Amino acid sequence: MKKTFLHLLLLSGCVCLLASCIEDKAEDAAHRLVVSKADVELIQTGTLNTGSKASLDVLANRGYVITSDAEWLGVDKPVGKGRVSVTLEAKPNETAGERTGHLTVTSGKLTEKVTVTQTLDPDPDDGNPVGYVYYLEDFDWIAVYGGADCVGVGSQDGAKNIYSTGDALQKFGQAGLEDYNPVGRTMYACAGYFKMGATDKQTGIILPALKIGRKKASNVELTFEACPNIGGSGKVDAVTVTVEIVEGPGTVNGNSDRKSEGIKPDQAWKWTPMSVKLYGVTAATRIVIRSTQQGDPGVTAGEKGLFRWYLDNVKIVKAPRN
Repeated sequence: MKKTFLHLLLLSGCVCLLASCIEDKAEDAAHRLVVSKADVELIQTGTLNTGSKASLDVLANRGYVITSDAEWLGVDKPVGKGRVSVTLEAKPNETAGERTGHLTVTSGKLTEKVTVTQTLDPDPDDGNPVGYVYYLEDFDWIAVYGGADCVGVGSQDGAKNIYSTGDALQKFGQAGLEDYNPVGRTMYACAGYFKMGATDKQTGIILPALKIGRKKASNVELTFEACPNIGGSGKVDAVTVTVEIVEGPGTVNGNSDRKSEGIKPDQAWKWTPMSVKLYGVTAATRIVIRSTQQGDPGVTAGEKGLFRWYLDNVKIVKAPRN
């Protein structure tokens, strides 16, 4: 009984000690302060060149305070705690030149400074209304090369490789399209759409440059339909689709990323509608729709395996600015 009682006493003490440690840790945790950006550039209107207000992500486990050294610059959440998205509030720059302000983020003894530069650059928006169509491609012209309706009949048989089918490759180029991984030679014509990829090889389609005015930009929404392939095993290929800006200005889905996360078209022999927003694109921007598994040709090798898929009905329209 003594041994049991002793063990219980020791166990109880450990539990209490553990609980005390956890409690102390919660109360006395060291300050942590992380600010997502050190520099921000705004245009004359006080926004980013996409028309959206600039923001910062602040992580401060013990709380934060943000102060500004410029009367024209502030934030919507000057005080907060935890992980907070803070929006910058800047007045239009009506001075004769570029100006600079600083935001100081303080948490206990920790301090981070953000430099905000506001130029006299005008709003680059091209002025087109929301919904304006920049690009519309249903790929119906590729049907003349006799490719099968693979998605419709539920079989990959009958897709025609454009590299060995008449002048299909030439017509592909004349449409302003480029094969993202031409070395793989795995672009196939179907009955009004494309099949991409083969065993251990993947690719995508680089879209034509958009007709946007000189020194102008736009926020756009890219929509398309994708379908995964199913081979002889009867198993759906585990492909995901990525939208990436491979040349020129622009970001994806409202942040600093140049490419989207992989989107999964997981319906067997059915088209999956997909949508991605891109911000600040110009006439110099080139967009690719590709298999995520492809990686960057010439930089990283694509994944080994079966990641074949179909693409149809690509459309790019003007999106709201915010």
